[in-house]
Amino acid sequence: IIMDSARTIEKIQKLAEKKKTAKVLKYLSASESEVVVAALQALSEIRDEDSVNSIASMVDSPDKTVRIEAIKAMGSLGTEYAKTHLQHKMSGEQDAEVKQAISDALHTIAASRK
Repeated sequence: IIMDSARTIEKIQKLAEKKKTAKVLKYLSASESEVVVAALQALSEIRDEDSVNSIASMVDSPDKTVRIEAIKAMGSLGTEYAKTHLQHKMSGEQDAEVKQAISDALHTIAASRK
């Protein structure tokens, strides 16, 4: 199973290079969180509207690992939308680790605007 995930992650990275958003989006529903994480990272590289919207929706994932990765991806997007979305999430988030990720992502966004 581990090897399948590695192969899947490689596939996702190739799709990102080709900017194949729709194909990458399918991996967001994978059961393995490492595959979902790879998909989020790929989407943050692609940066088109569908990618951004999908990353934003994953910020609400029940899986903490996925939530944190989605937050990091939002931070790397560095857009006003990402900033607003993360500020909104901060007020409702209970988990300290996730709150730290949101804070880090907001710092990343602020730093990228200088």
